[in-house]
Amino acid sequence: MPGLNQADTEEIQSKIDELENISQEGISKKKKWEKVKPILLFALDKGADVAITIMGLILQMRLGM
Repeated sequence: MPGLNQADTEEIQSKIDELENISQEGISKKKKWEKVKPILLFALDKGADVAITIMGLILQMRLGM
């Protein structure tokens, strides 16, 4: 995404990897949501473009929904 430095890009990729791991865990949706909330808050703090991308992934993976 434009405007992000390398460190931010790597941190966002790390959060996306975390989402993938959470989606594969065999735990309840409530527990998944508890793990997803901090990632969503992180994304909202990084700006609209990042938040929209992360929220789209959360919806696609049906995490906590």
